[in-house]
Amino acid sequence: MDIAQLIVNGITMGCIYALVALGFHLIYNATGAINFAQGEQVMLGGVLSVTLMVMLRLPLPLVFLLTIIFAGLMGLVYERIAIHPVLHISELMIIMGSIAASIILRNGIFIIWGDEEIPFPPFSQRPPFEIFGVSIFPQSLWIIGVTLITVSLLWIFFRFTLMGKAIQACANNHIGARLVGISPSKIVAYIFVFAGGLSAIAGIIMSPITFAGGPLGTIFAVKGFTASILGGISSSAAVVFGGILLGILEFFIASYISSGYRDVIALAILIVILTLKPEGLFILKRKS
Repeated sequence: MDIAQLIVNGITMGCIYALVALGFHLIYNATGAINFAQGEQVMLGGVLSVTLMVMLRLPLPLVFLLTIIFAGLMGLVYERIAIHPVLHISELMIIMGSIAASIILRNGIFIIWGDEEIPFPPFSQRPPFEIFGVSIFPQSLWIIGVTLITVSLLWIFFRFTLMGKAIQACANNHIGARLVGISPSKIVAYIFVFAGGLSAIAGIIMSPITFAGGPLGTIFAVKGFTASILGGISSSAAVVFGGILLGILEFFIASYISSGYRDVIALAILIVILTLKPEGLFILKRKS
């Protein structure tokens, strides 16, 4: 396959990984722990959007809005029940709470929607077109466009709003934030809402090129976590670049070595990065 085509395909898939990785980044910065329910939240976004769009035949903008709102509220419920009671005990307890929540959420999805793969029609029925010999599918434009809009809105929110600055202050120093009147527990709750919404967006735009439900939660949790570690989980820009880089690497390896290694590469990269450069490729070590 042409190199340019592999890069375009990799960027498309990498955008989904980037959104999932952003959820990992937000929660890690706020709690110091990894959210093991992130993949199930992606799965929830996929199956819920299928229900709204295919079964209820709602227009796509309304599907996006309702799915994001519901997933955000589920993120809040998840935080209040599983995370808030153990927030100030230890990171290990937070991790255990997220694992318990992931099991409950996964089984709840299987009970309601089943454990089978659910097909999701593409957002546009137009055929692919070519630019400089590269075949572009309309769904790829949707994925890249939605990711760009989401990342841009997040940047504006954190850069220019009081709430965004409060979240950053809390992530940098919980004690200092509390001294200036910011409630870390409330900020953590808001962050879980944002992470749930990001996961829902990833689930919506991902489903037409894969499927909804099934084993996707675990797969995208691994890919998103790998992307966040690859780039550097402490930086939002780094995890976005990590997601795109992971997507490109996957397609090159699938094309030039074997497609059977496409899912294995994420685990291999995760092990290598954790061993050689655990702070991430795009994070510079601070000199002491």
